[in-house]
Amino acid sequence: RPQIAPWIDEAYLKMLFGPAVITGGIQKINWGRAETLSVLDIVNPRDQTDLTLLYNPQEMKIARPLVSAAVYLPHDLKLEGVFLPVFEGDRIVTGASDRWYSRRFERLWDSPAAFHQPATNTLSYAQGGGRLTAAVGGMHDFGVQYFYGRLPEPAFKTEPIGSSIPGSMGSGGGSVLAPPSRKIIAGVYNPYHHIGIDYGLGIGPVALSAELAANITADIAGNDPSVYNPALAWNIGAVYSAPLGFSLNLTAAETIRLKHTQTNLHPHDVEYGRKATDTKVSFSVAQTLLRSSFEWRLGMQVGLEDADFCIMPGIHWQLATLLLDCNVGIFGGSRAGRLGQFYRNSFIRLTAAYEF
Repeated sequence: RPQIAPWIDEAYLKMLFGPAVITGGIQKINWGRAETLSVLDIVNPRDQTDLTLLYNPQEMKIARPLVSAAVYLPHDLKLEGVFLPVFEGDRIVTGASDRWYSRRFERLWDSPAAFHQPATNTLSYAQGGGRLTAAVGGMHDFGVQYFYGRLPEPAFKTEPIGSSIPGSMGSGGGSVLAPPSRKIIAGVYNPYHHIGIDYGLGIGPVALSAELAANITADIAGNDPSVYNPALAWNIGAVYSAPLGFSLNLTAAETIRLKHTQTNLHPHDVEYGRKATDTKVSFSVAQTLLRSSFEWRLGMQVGLEDADFCIMPGIHWQLATLLLDCNVGIFGGSRAGRLGQFYRNSFIRLTAAYEF
């Protein structure tokens, strides 16, 4: 259940104190250098219950209650800090008959006797981190960041038959004892340390970017079935601002799971059956016309290991204070992939908005 009403996008108060900016409220934070598939933009979870927003990663972000501060220092340095008092993970569809239901966790589910959902709206789930960026010579941009919190992707702990879990769903806050032929599943969100660095380079109309991250969980040995393994992740991208209003964007990103062989030792491991790497490539071409009031775009995202894809053409038209959008999503490839499993869910999304 969402902690913040879904109709609230952002609502915050910003205060200026000389070179410092302090912000408090419900907010989306942008970290990292990449425009798409960023491995450093980890402050906000994602809403995966509506993949018609896949063309706009910013829209898929879930705004969170937080306090942030940014201090602009001499020599083009910027120091940022963020604190989130409570936690919410990625929103996922749980109903098997719903449109965007993912089969990723079906093998773990298998009709449990009870499911325990952790209460994450407490200070014990608080998160925080900081980021330092620097600009050198008007061409080079550097960044380094650290964040401690919870992985937004849910994990599951299967309790042995006959065990009990305090506060399980349907127990009124007590314990549920699993019948001999059933099991109890507890949802968990793994704590982790995130360390990341990034680099950006501007050469005329071309902007290059690179990101590198290490996500360190408690399962260093890789043999805890309810904890995601530590992982390394990288992203490289290039954006070319071409003549006649054209823009081309090419990005590649990969997550490398460490101690991968250990995940196949236990059938209830949350990463059982997954490949050691998860590589994605994103490409888009766009053009603005009519004094930048009209834009057409063609985007595509491909999962290499999953052998699947999503093609996303769209147009954006601003007529004075009226905004019109039309976006299409076409899913294909392997039906076992994260995108390919939605091969029947291709869509057309029409949006009209009024600015005032």
